[in-house]
Amino acid sequence: MTTQTSTFTPATRFTEFAPAILKVYRRDKEALWSAVLAPFLADSVSLFDWWKHLAVDLELLAAFRGLDNEARQILREFSVPLGIDVTRWKSNRLQYFKDAYPIFAFLVIWMSEMGLDDLLARFDDVLRSAVFGVAGYGILDENVDSNAPVPVEVLTSQALVAEYEALVLNVFGVTPTNLNILHKMRSIFLAAEVKEKNLRWKSSPYNLQNPRECGAKGAHVVTPFMLGLERLGRAHLIDDYWQVFLLFGAVIQIIDDWSDMEKDLAIGHYSLVTLGVKDLPRTDSQIQILAKKLRTDQARIQENYHVCQKMLTEARAILARIDDPILTRLVDITGLRLESYFQKELKYSPSQN
Repeated sequence: MTTQTSTFTPATRFTEFAPAILKVYRRDKEALWSAVLAPFLADSVSLFDWWKHLAVDLELLAAFRGLDNEARQILREFSVPLGIDVTRWKSNRLQYFKDAYPIFAFLVIWMSEMGLDDLLARFDDVLRSAVFGVAGYGILDENVDSNAPVPVEVLTSQALVAEYEALVLNVFGVTPTNLNILHKMRSIFLAAEVKEKNLRWKSSPYNLQNPRECGAKGAHVVTPFMLGLERLGRAHLIDDYWQVFLLFGAVIQIIDDWSDMEKDLAIGHYSLVTLGVKDLPRTDSQIQILAKKLRTDQARIQENYHVCQKMLTEARAILARIDDPILTRLVDITGLRLESYFQKELKYSPSQN
């Protein structure tokens, strides 16, 4: 369903993205990592440290600038034949695409270090596919979470996902291995949604014995990493990569669950962070009271923190065994995001426990 118009040249900013990231990375790798880490360490970064990587920050901002506008244009073009405008829907949260910017940057660096230069030359198509994938899965998630889902939006989400899969396979190749990767990604996302909705107001589909299961819903963002493995002769490691992405994806999901607690409680969704809560509240005032109580429950917070740290440790061990230092950096940054969130938002200090 990809469409084109004579007045718009697609992927202008998208085409420039990979070269811009690599320019910064190749000139000073450590400066780039410092710039990426800085937002997570904002409370402890000195003015001097900030100034040191200011130039890198500005170059990174330049690389990211305009991506969201281009994403909107791509979705508008997609919408025209259907007589709709996806960009106007509340269920289409462009913030999800923006949240994936660091993943896109890591993917560029990973592909470069792995020698996938021919795929890097088509990174604009990778970004285009991501626009459709993030929008499709995001719109579907918003609708199935709603008490009043919109049929047109549910159907459109499936069309967006189909566009995502066609584009990403066009870049990485249609092979049995890659088809299986996309099938598994879609299957674990849908399985997670089915379990969550089936257990609304009853119990949580997740448990602390296997917390990685809650990392399934963001798998589509990191799927391109796995789609490149067959080309690298590393297809035998696909299961290891799945485990890594589920592990650090679960950590990100747990952070999001703390942030979205009121929203989840309002629709009767038990997340990993609300395990053990009985009789979910039904009114806004009761929800606010419970959320405040849970966010001051230091035992619950500590338990969640240690579960997350354990998953990150396991992810690092797998990546060390399969020799992937770039993705180890991504896991490390996820760890810093975890520490920053728990300290700033939940007032939890690991050093005191």
